[in-house]
Amino acid sequence: MANSARRNSGAAQAVRVVVAVLAALVIAFCGWSAYQYANGSDPLAFLGGNTLQTVEEGSSSSPSLELTSSSVTDDDVKGQIAQLKYGSDDVSLSTGDVNVVLGKDGIWIENASDSTADDAITSTARRAAALASWAHEANVKVSHVIWIAEDMAGSVRIVVSYPVGRESKNEDTAQILAGCDGYRISGDAYAALGKDHGFKQEAGNAPVLPDDAEVTVIEQATSQGEVLVKTTESHSVLVAQSQAGSGSGSGSSSSSPAQADASITVSVTVDGSAVGAGSSSASVSIPAGATVYDALCATGVSINASNTQFGLYVSSIGGLAEKEHGGKSGWTYYVNGVMPMTSCANYKLAGGEKIVWRYVTGE
Repeated sequence: MANSARRNSGAAQAVRVVVAVLAALVIAFCGWSAYQYANGSDPLAFLGGNTLQTVEEGSSSSPSLELTSSSVTDDDVKGQIAQLKYGSDDVSLSTGDVNVVLGKDGIWIENASDSTADDAITSTARRAAALASWAHEANVKVSHVIWIAEDMAGSVRIVVSYPVGRESKNEDTAQILAGCDGYRISGDAYAALGKDHGFKQEAGNAPVLPDDAEVTVIEQATSQGEVLVKTTESHSVLVAQSQAGSGSGSGSSSSSPAQADASITVSVTVDGSAVGAGSSSASVSIPAGATVYDALCATGVSINASNTQFGLYVSSIGGLAEKEHGGKSGWTYYVNGVMPMTSCANYKLAGGEKIVWRYVTGE
């Protein structure tokens, strides 16, 4: 009897040891699995196949890759513009005909057109809606697309700020504009439309540039009218600063025809020779009171820029981006040989300056 009791006690102790060992193994496996999962690995991959699939609630398939504005390049955006469609209508543009600036919360597009005002306004509204639809479908983390269409002298004909996430299918121009966060049409373009167009000259919040300045739009019709023939005085307005003292009760930027005609000329050099990218220079004509950043955009080179606590920051020029050649590599700028201690979007030009953008490695 005693021997039987001892045998039962020994068996129970062995069971407890086995259970303790198994519990320890389970705890260790759970900890290892959690570590693998946190690092993006499938802890059950050794079983074969993809045993852990994360799907959106109510979805039967795995989610698409989520993009952010920082992971989308201007070339990605231009690629979409080159095949852009609104419904079944082709509203695409050649990549050489647009300027693109990516910001932390938006995509800015600029193009010039020699088409009629009616066509320019309709096309711009459709393009903004179509590009916003692409950004939404691709999960690009921006809230709006700002499209600036100008005449061949660089004066804004229409600028729209279209919300990403608003679906627009087979709407007319008035309906698309009604769905915008805000838009502005120049006095010259609006006058050229005639009377039966179905929408106001402006509505909603004034669209802004990447530096939060309102896009300069001349409200009054001018004696010159729109310039639809290419001119050597053309310039980029994508990053133009709103003029001092401009604005109306509705918050839109405006200026007199005399102010709009004032321009200055500066030279801009983009120097990437430090990493074998070469150097090029151009003389550009820009509005009086424009900035170093305006001058850079006026060259037509592709740019990536974003707002920071220190002001607008240029991270990429001509496809050459910061940190490509070391953690301290990136772009700096100089005006007449001096490096200003302010954002390029804050440095206003008087005319005649020599601006150099130089890629440095920090070594």
